[in-house]
Amino acid sequence: MANETTTATLDDITHASLIGPFLIRALSEKPGTYVHGKEFDLTRAHASPAIKIPAETAWWGSANDDGAGVDTEWDATQGTDLSNTAISTGAGVTITPGEFGVLIELADNVGEDSVSAIDIFNWIQERMLHVISLAITDDFIALYASLSNTVGTSGSDLTVAQLIAAQQGLRTRGVDADALVYVLDNQQVSDVESALSAASTSVATFALSADRLINYAPTADNGMGSTRQVMTFRGIPVYATGLTDTANTAADVVGACYAPSTAYNDTSGATTFASVWKRMPRIELDRNAEGRATKMVMTARWGGGEMQDGAGTAIITDA
Repeated sequence: MANETTTATLDDITHASLIGPFLIRALSEKPGTYVHGKEFDLTRAHASPAIKIPAETAWWGSANDDGAGVDTEWDATQGTDLSNTAISTGAGVTITPGEFGVLIELADNVGEDSVSAIDIFNWIQERMLHVISLAITDDFIALYASLSNTVGTSGSDLTVAQLIAAQQGLRTRGVDADALVYVLDNQQVSDVESALSAASTSVATFALSADRLINYAPTADNGMGSTRQVMTFRGIPVYATGLTDTANTAADVVGACYAPSTAYNDTSGATTFASVWKRMPRIELDRNAEGRATKMVMTARWGGGEMQDGAGTAIITDA
């Protein structure tokens, strides 16, 4: 029929589309791994931009030295004076926090003309904190490559045996810890899961090995939650991430097994890394009246460093 009334003829009073009161979030890596480091708070009453953490020097030999440092060194003889023993501290580690910052200038029109159900300021502020947390997490994970003890073969998949060796190395080097963690690249996690499900090495085939040696158990959500814990291996939580650094001209990725900060690990000297805050993340608003806009600025000062090299094993395998 001719002369129909449609949305085209009434385009001045009809909408081609309606913005829904909902925002689809972008997918992202998960921040937060830096909480594994022993935290040092320099945000108050500290006039220095850096912190120096001294270290004890062992004067009784080293772990796994077959007793070479104590086999005769401390033998005493009746009626003979003991020899004086000089002790000292090592250089330790100095950590200087770096600065992180995000600036977003928001025109007044955006707030005035946007859907009222979406809180623009809170959404942007939340994402700014997310971005800074990701940047700090990335810097923390980059510390894995500085560990001098490594397992894995360049260009080859991570194996179950290498995963075991990463933890065994900590024990052999004298680490006394009540908690350990594995943080692995997504590809490394895939390698391990594939190895565990393969016909020749599956947990179904070697039930006793899986139960008693590797003590493997997937998490209930298989790493889909915000923690990204995919399993426990030998009773140790295993976390997956896509923020690991690459090595060997990007042929490999670098995960790690190490001791996170706990009260016990801090006391025993097992804690592997430090996490130093000079400025906690803060949001500030700067009004640009001339430009009819508001500048949103979020900054933080944070630094990470390696405290106990022997308490970590870098896991370097095929990317």
